[in-house]
Amino acid sequence: MPSRAAVDRFALLTRLPSLASLEEKSRALAEAAYATTACTGTAVVVFTDDHVVYGRAPQSNAFSLREGTRGLRRLFLPALSKFSVTGTYYVPHDAARSLGALTEHQPAADLLIVPLETADVLVGAIVFDVTERPGAETLRDLRVFADIAAWMIAHEREVSAAEREAKQSTLIALINERARRSFDRQNILQAISEDIRQSFGAVRCAVFGRDPGSSDMVRAIAVAESAEAKIPVPERVKLAETWLERAFAGSVVGRDEISEDNPRDRFLRSLGIGSSLLVPLVIEGRVENAIVLHFAVPRAFDEIDMVMLRAVASHVGLALANVQIYDLERLRRARAESLERVVRMLRDTQTIEEVLLVFAVTVSHEVKLTCGVYELDGAIANRRAVRAVESARAGTAESVDVAALLPLLDREDVVQSSAVIEKLRAQLFVESEGLLATLRIDGNLWGLIVFSAAPGMYDWSDAERRVYFHMLASHLELALSGALGFERIQQLARALSESNEFKDDLLAMLAHDFKGPLTVILGYCELLLENAPQQLQEELQTIYSQTKRLVRLAEDAVALAQTQAGGFSLDRAPMDLREIVAESVKAHNRGDERIKMSGPQKAVMVSIDAARFNHVLDNLLMNALKYSQDEVAVRVSRGESNASISITDRGIGIPPSELGTVFSRFGRASNARRKGISGSGVGLYVSRKIVETHGGSIAVQSREGEGSTFTVTLPLARSAAAAEQPSV
Repeated sequence: MPSRAAVDRFALLTRLPSLASLEEKSRALAEAAYATTACTGTAVVVFTDDHVVYGRAPQSNAFSLREGTRGLRRLFLPALSKFSVTGTYYVPHDAARSLGALTEHQPAADLLIVPLETADVLVGAIVFDVTERPGAETLRDLRVFADIAAWMIAHEREVSAAEREAKQSTLIALINERARRSFDRQNILQAISEDIRQSFGAVRCAVFGRDPGSSDMVRAIAVAESAEAKIPVPERVKLAETWLERAFAGSVVGRDEISEDNPRDRFLRSLGIGSSLLVPLVIEGRVENAIVLHFAVPRAFDEIDMVMLRAVASHVGLALANVQIYDLERLRRARAESLERVVRMLRDTQTIEEVLLVFAVTVSHEVKLTCGVYELDGAIANRRAVRAVESARAGTAESVDVAALLPLLDREDVVQSSAVIEKLRAQLFVESEGLLATLRIDGNLWGLIVFSAAPGMYDWSDAERRVYFHMLASHLELALSGALGFERIQQLARALSESNEFKDDLLAMLAHDFKGPLTVILGYCELLLENAPQQLQEELQTIYSQTKRLVRLAEDAVALAQTQAGGFSLDRAPMDLREIVAESVKAHNRGDERIKMSGPQKAVMVSIDAARFNHVLDNLLMNALKYSQDEVAVRVSRGESNASISITDRGIGIPPSELGTVFSRFGRASNARRKGISGSGVGLYVSRKIVETHGGSIAVQSREGEGSTFTVTLPLARSAAAAEQPSV
């Protein structure tokens, strides 16, 4: 049966679960042991992960370890092994000096040390100052008491660790959920700050970030505070004067007590803080931010809290890295879209002035910066186009001597404003910063583009800026090359048009001037043929036929010149197509009567220019007679709204592959050239133009070696077509 002291001792153990802190539990355990054991003093030593907790009764002159290091804890029981008694350690007063490596305590009597240990873990020990050695029963009771106390402390620590792990898991899940729902960095940081503050029971959680305007300053970018936080955090803090410098260097900083002597604690004292915990926030391998917890009381956190906050910071860093990736992707997409819009706008430009102005305006609108384009004239850069943002209406200089810059522009396609000498930088960028991009046409330096914006306007990486603006410059180079090519083509087109006009005028003049003398020669040849002796008839007939050919060529040349000069007017009149064709057939039937004509009994009325249409008939009939030695069939027919003339010969025909070219200018069949049949290749081209001007069409059907049929179709005169319609 346990002794009364043992019963009382165990009864006092029931208080432990209701106590909040390990310090309170250790003190209660010491008081219980002291009250129920014959001793002059009791000390309870409890080992945690990072320090040692003591409970003493009475409060003064009790046992304590020399230091709380892990190495000393490992030596604790081995150093006591020679004093082992029934699961405890009894150290006589005269042997206490042998414990000098463990403790500085100088006991007035003997020491009784009862380990607090579970199956595999040393939790701590209960140290009694006793005047005599306890009996075996008392030692057994104290051993049982220590085992129960050790189990309760270990169990409490396991429960506390589980609760912390659950709290950490909940907090990390909450952080991940917030990051999943929003890609707004500021909103995420603000919400996470409040979550962390509540989870750790801090009066404030602040996230600090580097100040882009000063390398030795940081800014509070997100702050969550409870009502206990009386003094607000300054918006900007100097790194060298606080523990933030260590945090931004990558270290975890725990200030469980705020010192009066340490200058780095001055900032914390100014905020009325009892303790503080700082951890770096690492994003993609770089410390971009730091999370800072402020507590109202000293020693408000332990090593487990530090580890937990470090783990939480890792997840926050991952969440922010994802946000950063999203922001970069969104920014890249926006840049790609803006680049596409610039290219689309440039696509609709033609002249150099249009290209440069559209480029400057579009880029300034899309990227929100000042854009100026300069053309080089030797060492002088003359501004051709500029568009300034509202905040930089001063723009850029109109003309700049860039002689000192040319060697750099020859080597680099993109030049940072910081690499430009101060005088030129002031002229080109005024009070802004940016970069220059070269413009090269056909490999030669044509000019440069100035992109400028207010300092700190864009936080792009140097590589991203260089690639983006180099692409803009490349597209402008392509547009400029196209515009220069367009202007050259325009110049060539104007020159060609002027040359064609001159050629057509010259051709028409020469043909007209040749026709008059040739007509006179033709008339005298006819007189000579009538009166010349027989022996001269053959020579005169040759002169006559060649003169007729020259007259024909002159007429074709005049008609060709008129068609090339943008068309010609028609002197139309209603006529019977049968009569026009019959007259032309009669004129070509002198002597051999090879042309046979057929047609309807009724008149076929068309509205034509008789002189010009006779030119068409003459060309077709002369070709039929020239390329065939047999009869030529001419047929006039009439449809509902059209009249047609078909001229069929049984001559050499046209190769199938060349049917599409016979109506082109200077187009002739290859078999005619091989047979040496003369011709200019102009007649059918002129005939097609004349027929099309009349609103008709001309076509050919042919089989090589069998002959050809040319068909001319003309619209009937309106009155004739109306007469054909049945009355209603």
